[in-house]
Amino acid sequence: MDIGSYVKAVEGLKVEGLIVMRHGKRIAEHRWIPEAPRNVFSVSKSFTSIAVGMAVDEGKLSLGDKVLEAFPGMVKDPSPRLKALTLEQLLTMTRGHGEFSRPNSVEEALNQDLVHEPGELFIYDNGSTFLASAMFTRAAGKTVRDYLVEKLFRPLGIPDPEWEESDDGYTRGATGLRISTSSMALFGQFLLQRGEWQGKQLVSAGWIDSAGRAQVSTKDSHHADYDLGYGYCFWPCRHGAYRADGKDGQFVIVLPREDAVIAINSDEENMKPILYAVWDHLLPGL
Repeated sequence: MDIGSYVKAVEGLKVEGLIVMRHGKRIAEHRWIPEAPRNVFSVSKSFTSIAVGMAVDEGKLSLGDKVLEAFPGMVKDPSPRLKALTLEQLLTMTRGHGEFSRPNSVEEALNQDLVHEPGELFIYDNGSTFLASAMFTRAAGKTVRDYLVEKLFRPLGIPDPEWEESDDGYTRGATGLRISTSSMALFGQFLLQRGEWQGKQLVSAGWIDSAGRAQVSTKDSHHADYDLGYGYCFWPCRHGAYRADGKDGQFVIVLPREDAVIAINSDEENMKPILYAVWDHLLPGL
């Protein structure tokens, strides 16, 4: 694959690294800066989704679990909306919150006002995924980071990563994971293989399928690839693809039709053109 046209298309944008995999092998890559682990921001959410899926497979969690039941006594006189809130609504960012938030503890997150009925409205948020991470720890007895070191990172060959914790000791879940472009590509290949790795099913194929498929509407975003709904911490996008997506241009794009994965790291606030250039300049070569 000749990626020169992509490199030219993103000229002036702070892209750091690109890896293209097809049929399980690297077919193209380009570095703008030396590779090193970096905060992949909301790509972290997709890793949290996989941890939750593993716990669901193990019978430790279910999508219908009530959030408050994981934290008994933490909220005095909880509202009916908070009482009704489920794990699935955390994963789909429909917990009823009114705006984006970055809570530093479970207590802070649970005491945020819910201004909509749970499940009613998608509002992108860090607090929802953080609460899912904390629910995971209450059920599994380990932080998301420590659990995935054993269950995902080491099996995939991803070096044990740093991942930020909240003030009360939970993996932040929504952000703060530090991995390299190469590690993101491995994660993408794992997703493409529907949770199978070297002959072992690490998470059920059904979880991967559900996580990458639209579970709620996002049709008011007014941006291509952001109007196609939201799954369980993944974004469906055009061309039958789906992606993990992080602030400032972190992408793990899974393209089942082409049996391909594209991983991109950047440090660019204007991130959408980095994604859109994939369709114009990389997809035709697959």
